[in-house]
Amino acid sequence: MVKHLQLTSYLVLDNQHLCLIDQRSGDEVKLSFAESAVLHHLVVRQHEICTKEDLLSVGWPERVVAPSSLIQCISTLRKKLEPYPEFSLKTVARRGYQVVINDESLNVAPTAAMASPGELPAPSSKRTRMALIAITVLLVVGMVFVLQFPRIHASNSLNDWVWIESGKLKIGNAKGQTDVLASSQATNAELARWQRHFGSGYVQPVIADYKAFALTDGKTDSISICPGFEDGKGCAGKDIININFPTTEKVKMDLPVFFELAKIMEQRIRYNRIELPTIPYHQGELTEHMYSADMYFPRNDQLLVRVDHNISVVYKDDSKGMFFASFCVTDQDCKTSPIKYDFEGEFVRYDAYIGDHKIDVFKVSTNSRNLHKPEVVTPAALPYYRELRRQSLSDEALYFYRFYQDEHSAAWVIPFYGHTVAWMKQSTMAM
Repeated sequence: MVKHLQLTSYLVLDNQHLCLIDQRSGDEVKLSFAESAVLHHLVVRQHEICTKEDLLSVGWPERVVAPSSLIQCISTLRKKLEPYPEFSLKTVARRGYQVVINDESLNVAPTAAMASPGELPAPSSKRTRMALIAITVLLVVGMVFVLQFPRIHASNSLNDWVWIESGKLKIGNAKGQTDVLASSQATNAELARWQRHFGSGYVQPVIADYKAFALTDGKTDSISICPGFEDGKGCAGKDIININFPTTEKVKMDLPVFFELAKIMEQRIRYNRIELPTIPYHQGELTEHMYSADMYFPRNDQLLVRVDHNISVVYKDDSKGMFFASFCVTDQDCKTSPIKYDFEGEFVRYDAYIGDHKIDVFKVSTNSRNLHKPEVVTPAALPYYRELRRQSLSDEALYFYRFYQDEHSAAWVIPFYGHTVAWMKQSTMAM
């Protein structure tokens, strides 16, 4: 391994001192041994796709570590490389990772050893003035461009997410294909972390064959399940199940009891739901796209908490419009008087990617946030009240990620209780 590796025309990887060096400013970005080794391996093979196995052996030689260690390493590297847009790490689904370098001025082969930073010539005062003038011109041009052609870039948090290879999860006596989305804060993002809650040994069917999406953000593990999913047709939007588990404990789920209780709660308490006729009609140019979901938060020795969640989107054009959302929280015994929260605002929609998966990003700037305080909150519902209370006091933009959509449903990552996956029934109404 060479001591110094030129990544771009100004960025050097110093393998000896485990850091990145910006030759323009002299700034250093510290790296761990694994980060330095993995980055070096990717750069010297930038025209190849490096497998996860190769990168694990390079970053953690003579050690056996979980694949999540590499996921964490890549995520951290992406954060450290964010100031250098010419250089990026690409996820190639089911194959590995590859470096992408967009720096036409780089004319040094990546395998060539470079002079150490101390040996690099310092810029003369004339060169410094020229550089400052060039930067000023670029900033002015950039500001004019932004004013004339506003562009929204993906939230930095997208760099924290990766898709894990899908597999079969068993719920009751049914198995369903389950795709996993994991953040860099999560470790061991295997299906076993969801499987442990569902147990086994059920003789009678408790759920039809299904398709599922699972998400872990390092704090909670959520899963969305669509029974009766059909390839080519998608999800009918009926009997969708959204469950959020804690990462720190195994929840003792009695599946028949849970499904029966969930059915009772949905029939008894319906705050946000609007039932529309299925007959198509047209009245105007605007169309309201409505999404609804029930999310459940089972915890050991606690009342079951349900969150009734609605999203409403009205497009002004393909990339912007109005966004409305509401949450209503209660528990299985109705001891918590309903906790109601809603907000509205304007959104900008743009495309982004997690690996090779296309994501619709909705950046929502809210105009109003309203929390209707309950009279009684049980210990089971208190964490979710605190979450909504915190949101109601914030003026930060909210990011919603829609990563799956068919005729009757859509799957979202919503900014609630950290990040939660919600597979939602979908309907439209012309106005």
